[in-house]
Amino acid sequence: MTKKQIFFILVGLILLMLFVIILPFQNKIYPNIYIANVYLGDKTKQQAVENIRNIKLKDTINLKINGSTKEINTGEIIKEIDYQKTVDRAYNRTNSGNIISDLINRFKLIVKPINLSLFINFDNDKIEETLLILSGAEGSKPIEPSVKIVKTEIIVDSGKNGIEVDLVENSNRIKQNLVFNKNETIEIILVESKMALDQEETIAYKKTAEKLVGKELELVFDFEKIIISDDQLVLFLDSRVGFNTNQIKLKIAEISREINRNPQDSVFIVENGNVTEFTPSKEGVSVNEKELIEKIEKYLEKLIDEHTKSYSFEIPAVKSPAKIKNEDVNDLGIKTLLGKGVSHFKGSIPNRIYNVNLAQSKFKGILIPPNEIFSFNSILGDVSAYTGYKSAYVIKDGKTVLGDGGGVCQVSTTLFRAALSAGLPIVERKPHSYRVGYYEQGASVGLDSTVYYPTTDLKFKNDTGAYLLIQPTIDNPNYTLTFEIYGTDDGRVSTVSKPIITSSVAPAADLYVDDPTLKEGTVKQIEHRAYGAKVIFDYKVTRNGEELINQKFISNYRPWQAVYLRGTAL
Repeated sequence: MTKKQIFFILVGLILLMLFVIILPFQNKIYPNIYIANVYLGDKTKQQAVENIRNIKLKDTINLKINGSTKEINTGEIIKEIDYQKTVDRAYNRTNSGNIISDLINRFKLIVKPINLSLFINFDNDKIEETLLILSGAEGSKPIEPSVKIVKTEIIVDSGKNGIEVDLVENSNRIKQNLVFNKNETIEIILVESKMALDQEETIAYKKTAEKLVGKELELVFDFEKIIISDDQLVLFLDSRVGFNTNQIKLKIAEISREINRNPQDSVFIVENGNVTEFTPSKEGVSVNEKELIEKIEKYLEKLIDEHTKSYSFEIPAVKSPAKIKNEDVNDLGIKTLLGKGVSHFKGSIPNRIYNVNLAQSKFKGILIPPNEIFSFNSILGDVSAYTGYKSAYVIKDGKTVLGDGGGVCQVSTTLFRAALSAGLPIVERKPHSYRVGYYEQGASVGLDSTVYYPTTDLKFKNDTGAYLLIQPTIDNPNYTLTFEIYGTDDGRVSTVSKPIITSSVAPAADLYVDDPTLKEGTVKQIEHRAYGAKVIFDYKVTRNGEELINQKFISNYRPWQAVYLRGTAL
C-alpha cells in the first residue's frame, strides 16, 4: 500500500468520524447517556430538562437497622433538584470544548453506556439529625474517658466504647439512592466507637493528672487575676496523649468574654468638689486566643514536668487606644487606673443587697486631695434606719444579729482591697471577729476590713502628690462589687503576698436552742459554722528600687459555732 493510499484512507476515516461521530450530535446529548436511568441520548438540553422533570422520586426511603425498618420523608432532606445543572453535566460530557477529550469520551460511549446522577441540593443537617436519632435509639453512646480530683485523689473513668451509626457512610448511601433514583432499602451501617482506655492507658492518664494536684495557673491582665486551679487543669489533659484543645478553648472563650471590650472615651464632670460624672478612658482589648492556647499548653507542660506549684503569666491581647483619654478632660492628675478591688456577695438576703448598694453609692466620684488621709466613716456617715438603711445581719457583741446597715462591710472590704492594689499607705484597718463567707468568695481569707460608725474605721493616705478619684461600680445580677482608684502613676508597684493561715481552731459542735416562737418541727439557722484562724499577709510597695511600704497584716478570727433555733410551739 502506497503512502498516497494510506493518506486517503486516513482522510476517509477522519471524514467518517466527522459525519458519524461528531456532526450528527451537534448541540445534543450524546447517545448512550442516561440520568437516573432515564435515556437522554440524541436530545437537546431543553428536551432533556423536560424528560428528567418527569422523574418521580419516592416519597420515602426505607432504612433497615437491627432488623427493623424506618422511613425518611424525602421531602424533608431534599432542598432542590437542579435540573438544568444536571443536564449541563450530561451535555458537557462530550461537549467540553477539549476536542481530544470529547472524542475519547464519545468512543467510550459507543462501547459502554453511562448513567449519571441527578444534581440534588440536600439538607445535610437534616440527614445528620435523622441518623443521630437512629444512632441514639439503636446504638449505644460511647462515654469519653474523664478525670477529676476528689480530696486530692485522682479518680479516672476509663470511658466506654459505643455502637454508633456511621454518619458519613450512611449519609452518602442515602444521597446515592436518591441521585440515581434507586428506590432500594438502605442497610444502615453501625460501627464501634472505640473510646475506652485500656489498663495501660488508664494508668498513664492517672499518673499525668496526679502531677497537677495542688498546682495552678495564674493568668494576669491589668488588675485582673484569673486562677485556673488543679480541678480545671486536669480537664485540659487528653486522655491518651497531649492536651484536650477543645477544653482549653472553652476556658479561653470564657476568659475572652470577661476581658474583651471596645475602646471607651473618657467623660469627666466636677460639681461642688465632687465628680458627678466619670467614665474612664479604656483601651479596646481583644484576647489573642491562639497565643493564649500556646501559653497555657507551655505552662501545663512545665507544671507536669517540674515541682513548681504555680506559674503566672500575662494574657496576650491586642489593644486599641481610646480617642479621648482621661488626661484630655481634667487637670487634676486623674489619668490612670492605679488600683482595683473586687468582692462578691452571692447568697445575701435582699436587705443586705439593698444596703450594699446604698453604701457604695456614697463613694461615687469622691476626690481625695494630695496628702489627705481618707476616712471611710467620714464619707459614709451615720448608718441607721434614719439614713435609709435596712435591717440585715451584723456582728455585734459576739453574735450575728439583725441590725441596721448589715452589708456595709462589703463596701469597706472592697475599698480596702483597692487601696492595697493602688499601693497606698493603710493608716487604719480592723478585721472581722470571725471569717465571713462573703469575703472569701473568689478571694483569700484575711483580705477583709470591718467598719462600725463611728468607732471602727478604714483609713488610708493619698501620698501620690496628685488627686485620687474613687469610683465604685456594682453588678447586682452577678453579685459583684468593684472599687477603682484613679490618679497619677508615680511608678510605685504594690505586692500583696498570699495570706497564710498559721493556726486553725475548729468551732464547737453545732448548738440547737429551743424556740417557743417557732412551730414544732421548724429549724432555723442563725449562726454559721466557721473555723478560727490566725492569718498573716505582707504588703510591700516599691518605687524605682526604693521601698515605700513594708507592712504585715495580722487577722485573728475566732472560731464560730453554728446555732440553730428549734421550734417547740404546737
